[in-house]
Amino acid sequence: MVTRQKVSRPYTQALLYAAYQATARELVDALATAGHADVRHKHGAVFANLDREGTRASVLAERAGIGRAAMGELVDELERLGHVERRPDPADRRAKLVRPTERGLAVIDVVHRVNRAIERRLAEGLGEEGYAALRRALETIVPDAPAQPRIAPRPGGGRRRHPSPPGG
Repeated sequence: MVTRQKVSRPYTQALLYAAYQATARELVDALATAGHADVRHKHGAVFANLDREGTRASVLAERAGIGRAAMGELVDELERLGHVERRPDPADRRAKLVRPTERGLAVIDVVHRVNRAIERRLAEGLGEEGYAALRRALETIVPDAPAQPRIAPRPGGGRRRHPSPPGG
């Protein structure tokens, strides 16, 4: 007979996951409101690892920690949706670089805006010391976490009065 112990409080991993899910939902909702309802959470594996000048799909896969086939599917989907394009790599004409389109850059701008708002809200809610302690603790847990996304926001947040049409 297996006895189950009642857990009086959630594991830290569960709390971290719940916090992640809440902020991920906030981001996807903001993207939909900004006219990018076609962008899903899974697409972050591309957007977070993409360089402005372009990145090979194999490098995107390595950075994201997923297989090349899975990354290829994500890139195919984002290309169909008009968020990225494939261009010849000037260093090796046989290879292709995945580059963000104007529509993709607009998505990245929304990601920056939402993440800055989340950071401000956390800092206000926890206070300066609490927020600094949270950051130190998370950086201890994940010391090699990359800055995301890799592309800096455009001046002015890249805001447009109208959503970009597919393809730019």
